[in-house]
Amino acid sequence: MDKLRVGYVCCARLSFDGDFATQIFERSLKSLSQMDVELVHAPGLTVTEEDAEALAEQFHAQRIDVLVVQYGTFALGTLIPILADRLPVPIILWGVPEPSLDGIKLRSNSFCGINMNAHTLMRLGRKYDYVFCAPEEGPAALLPSFRVIHCLKRLRRVRLGLVGYRVPGFYTSTFDELGLRRLLGVEVHHVTMAELFDTARAIEPARRQQEAQAIRGTASACQVTDDELDQAGALMLAFHDIAAKNRLTGFAVKCWPEFTAHYGIMPCSTISRLNDVGLITACEGDIYGTVSMLIANFLTGRNAMFADFIAFDDERNEGLAWHCGSAPTCLMAKDAGNTLGKHPSVEGGGKRGVNVNFPIEGRGPTTMCRLGVGPQGLRLFLVGGQSVPPTANLPGNCWAVKFDSPVRRVVDAVIGEGLEHHTALVHADIRDDLRRLARWLDLETLDVDGHLPSKSTNCS
Repeated sequence: MDKLRVGYVCCARLSFDGDFATQIFERSLKSLSQMDVELVHAPGLTVTEEDAEALAEQFHAQRIDVLVVQYGTFALGTLIPILADRLPVPIILWGVPEPSLDGIKLRSNSFCGINMNAHTLMRLGRKYDYVFCAPEEGPAALLPSFRVIHCLKRLRRVRLGLVGYRVPGFYTSTFDELGLRRLLGVEVHHVTMAELFDTARAIEPARRQQEAQAIRGTASACQVTDDELDQAGALMLAFHDIAAKNRLTGFAVKCWPEFTAHYGIMPCSTISRLNDVGLITACEGDIYGTVSMLIANFLTGRNAMFADFIAFDDERNEGLAWHCGSAPTCLMAKDAGNTLGKHPSVEGGGKRGVNVNFPIEGRGPTTMCRLGVGPQGLRLFLVGGQSVPPTANLPGNCWAVKFDSPVRRVVDAVIGEGLEHHTALVHADIRDDLRRLARWLDLETLDVDGHLPSKSTNCS
């Protein structure tokens, strides 16, 4: 995975304390060098317009991903427009505390510097974030912005395979292909059902049997036939081969009705396994669902689950997310076991394999989120809480969440604002990251724990 390439500049005006600014520069370089990023920087302070011009050329040539502009002291407003004009990357302003408020003159005036230059960026129509801290505190303060910017960078390299299209009647799974490409850079590669099935049927018997045994090894119990496991093994390898051939990051899959009619099994256990091996995949043809899972994964390094929000309990302030057996096994509750079984609803239920059956781990902070469509275009839904052991005992996978906000507020957002019925859940609190991501993208939010709805034009 490529590291984030960070351009760092320390601006100063030498009518203030140039020695202090130099110390800030050197201390900041030492701190930033401890971060897991590629650091590109000037040899010293940036003071003149000529310094800024030369540095902009250097940063452009080295293809930085984000620009950190620090104010060791106040600096003239002519520097930031040069950098902003030459470098179409996210900008983070960094102010440092005043060393002393006693003496014959103000030594740094850094806070006023980021104030003035934030206004300049606003007038230039450029989004920005900012931090205000000592050099040694810089890594911790900058990390949230770096994490989100790195997520956005990775999304711009994503190619998703759409197998088929949406399932019948699921308008919640439709998407704007070029709108998604414009917003996030995500490319969609179309894969026909015929290509997938033909590829699966052509898998060599030895390979498909080896994969079938690997699938069997993920479960403590198995209620499907050897033939169904064999078909599941071939299907998994077909997805893998198509992904390798087309450089795909993951899939959205039209999982019914063609699978049972033309291949013989459901792909639920395959979708579970694809997610376990890092090919992020949503079912029911939901591209935005896959993107939501990817965002959660890129921000946390953890797998997300694609699910329906199916029930809520006012007394316990809990909601229940469920899907019919495609969750990655890495999410399984520690005291549970996986059962490979028949799909609970296709053809009346209990007739076609292969799905996975286990509850989701019921502890730790959790975020439910969704990139989807609202009245004004794309928007981002988010709500947080704590995972709890599910009391439901449904086939497939259940994830119970005790929400931070009143559960009726969650319901009002989901139903009252017309949210899609698919969401992504991840074992982490990424609400602040999602808010920051939405600000960088100028994306409307359905922020249940914040202001509902909201749209921001700044990133600060």
